[in-house]
Amino acid sequence: MSASRIPTQEEIADQIRQQLETDERMKKWFSQYRNWEVDGFIKNWANYRRSVLVSPNNFGNDFKAENKEFNQQAREALEYIQQKKLFNLQCEWRAGKLDLPFIKITYDFEIFGRGHVMECPFLPPVTMQEVELYCQFLNSPDADDLEEEYPFNWQDYNEFKDEDEDGEFSYLPPWYDFYDGKVGTGYLLRLPDVKGEREEYYRDVFHKHKNPNQAEYVRNPELDKPSLFEYEARLEFAKKFEPDETLRPIISYIKFLESYDDSMSLDADFDYLKEIPEPISFVPHADWKESLRLTVVRYRNQKTAAALPRIWRQYHKNIGDDHEAYVMRQIAKANPDLDKMDDYKLRGQLMESVLSGRELLGEPRDFDF
Repeated sequence: MSASRIPTQEEIADQIRQQLETDERMKKWFSQYRNWEVDGFIKNWANYRRSVLVSPNNFGNDFKAENKEFNQQAREALEYIQQKKLFNLQCEWRAGKLDLPFIKITYDFEIFGRGHVMECPFLPPVTMQEVELYCQFLNSPDADDLEEEYPFNWQDYNEFKDEDEDGEFSYLPPWYDFYDGKVGTGYLLRLPDVKGEREEYYRDVFHKHKNPNQAEYVRNPELDKPSLFEYEARLEFAKKFEPDETLRPIISYIKFLESYDDSMSLDADFDYLKEIPEPISFVPHADWKESLRLTVVRYRNQKTAAALPRIWRQYHKNIGDDHEAYVMRQIAKANPDLDKMDDYKLRGQLMESVLSGRELLGEPRDFDF
């Protein structure tokens, strides 16, 4: 880079990212959190700091403005539509009903579901019919507890298929349940988990061979570590490592994000209502606290539903009218990134345990089972 040339924002972010990745103090601190989240956390943090350095007076304002227009919530709704479609495919794939490109083991669905669902190469784009269905959901009482019941993992097959004493799938996200009721896809939850059970069988064979005195598979300790993206973790990282020149605006931004997400807080609900520009009626309820909560939730849902068609049109313009060509472009674009997924330590361990189990049984070292 020439000494006289001003670095681009991307170059600034790359410099910050490299600094965060090589700092030994940070490496030690990161070790207490889930290892597969570190890369994403560093990328986000590099963008935080870059934004403060480049535009200190405007940091966070774009996000706040976006939420006033409910653009961000509408974009997230497009993701939730895709999450449901991906989950339905997971049910069929596990039952041996279809093959999917890039899917080798059940864990791959979790990888796509955690931040990559809009780039999933084998998912068809969101349609206007799906947007209209999600708007129906947002404007129904089924969405009253939506913000309380967002799953951490939208592809958590085992939890969603867990039946209560009445044989109901009580852990299924409200959106999934609504979709199944309208589209008639509830039967997918009743399909057998052929692939998942075979995976577990091969892993069990491998681990019993590797540890003959240990009958059960040992849970990966990384799964029990806290998330880097929790409010407390982000706040601690800022206070511990952020330079003085960028510390205050970043902490302010983190606190704003937390207050925005905290829909259960009465103070947050009151503050939210104060910012609503038009008069609204409270939702009747015997408990005034619940009335307050429902008023805020339904206002947000209605505004998100109103913004969703506009956001979908922007999205559709970006992907074009040829859905098949779009999917092929996604596959071509995803190839290099998906190859890097093999570097994920947990995924690599899970894949190797399955392949080794098959080998021990005299079966081919592949995933054709």
